[in-house]
Amino acid sequence: MFELKQYTDQHRMELRRLLEGPAWRQAVSSGLVAEAAADKLSPGSTRSFIDTVVDQLLAFNQSAVAALIDGGCRDAQRLFDRLSRWPPDLNGKPPLMSFLGLNVTAECNLRPRCVYCNQPRPEAAVGMDGWREIIHEATADGDGKGPYVYVTGGEPLLLGAALWGDEGLVRLATQRGAAVNVNTNASLITPEVALRLVKAGLGKLHVSVDTADESLHEALRGGEQLHRVLRGIYNVQLARDLLGVTYPVVHTNCVLTRKNLRGFPRLIAFLLEKRKQAAGKDDPFKEDLLPHVIPVGGDGNARLRPDAGQFREFYESLWQEVCRMWEAHQDGLGIPAEERRALFGYFSNPFLRVQHRGGLEAYVKVSAEGRYGRLALSQHCYVAPTQAAFTPDGNQYRCGSHAIRRILPLGNIARKGVFESIREGIGGLEDLPRPEDCYGCAMATLYINQSVEARLKEAVAKILNGEDKS
Repeated sequence: MFELKQYTDQHRMELRRLLEGPAWRQAVSSGLVAEAAADKLSPGSTRSFIDTVVDQLLAFNQSAVAALIDGGCRDAQRLFDRLSRWPPDLNGKPPLMSFLGLNVTAECNLRPRCVYCNQPRPEAAVGMDGWREIIHEATADGDGKGPYVYVTGGEPLLLGAALWGDEGLVRLATQRGAAVNVNTNASLITPEVALRLVKAGLGKLHVSVDTADESLHEALRGGEQLHRVLRGIYNVQLARDLLGVTYPVVHTNCVLTRKNLRGFPRLIAFLLEKRKQAAGKDDPFKEDLLPHVIPVGGDGNARLRPDAGQFREFYESLWQEVCRMWEAHQDGLGIPAEERRALFGYFSNPFLRVQHRGGLEAYVKVSAEGRYGRLALSQHCYVAPTQAAFTPDGNQYRCGSHAIRRILPLGNIARKGVFESIREGIGGLEDLPRPEDCYGCAMATLYINQSVEARLKEAVAKILNGEDKS
């Protein structure tokens, strides 16, 4: 009998009942499992988001910095400003990209939508051929790595086989060396879809799970039944084990509101019971089902946003409770101290992920206003020329945050290519980041910008100290 390894006894029973049901019996008897096993792709590689920025800026600007020093300049800030700026038109070179965001549809199968959904609904204008062209251009360097392709919506699985099929976008991007992530509500992940996502080489799956409380889940998620979400996740778990692979890794997104904030420890306990029981930091499932905390955004969601006191409670009390649960979980698995890791490397915790000026007290105040990134903005926006984000109308933006809010578009794919828009947008970086436009900068982007800034300042210090002669 097929073994379901690394699961708790209770969850193993849940998975086995699902496997013995009619949907999975049909998938097995149809030969789809054997087909996927014979023709599956492995996920592509992800470029280092930080190195991709730093290496290009050094290549563009290091000689100019050396010339300034030879001319007698010892002003570290002036040297840093010269080292950290992208040249106009990228000196005619195509950018090396690390992130490509594709919002492939504004449509969603949830009726009504999630209560906090504030996504605009532009008319779709790209089409499958257009999305393929974007992927082809973004992966045109041919080095077999990256960019990290993040597919979202609406609900991207509404595209059906155009997304997960043999001629779909996931398989195309994987074949061209990119690592692909699909952000979904999981309710459309049948056994067939799960098997075909593995076959296509999907690297990661982000699934929205805000609470373990079914009635609260219904209230937050537009009436969606929690068991449909879980069934989609379980189908992915079964597909991975049937095919003997470790992908896609499933991450969960928790949109933090005043309604589910105090239930976060219960959600963690629930997820820990359902996940692969990873054995240590080198286990391929070490991040499986662990959550990204995403504080609710949008000015229209003020009624759902925690106040400063509730945010403080989350970071000072509830998070500490969750960390104790995580340690107890690792105790139960017998993981030695040297093999242990922080809960998802602090990615789950927006405050700990990056440095915020003024510390926690200042951060909870701006969080209560929905300006989560305002105190973490760097001197410049370094990462933008290595990213592109598209919306269904074909508009291209510098980052996912701008795409979500539909601000400062660079161009439209119907009129110019991905790289052309990036090059033409270099001049606009002089004014970024602006707090009024960039307060909603994603934590991952803030982390990259802060890390790049630190690396470039270190490079300037080494040059001034004579440690770097290049």
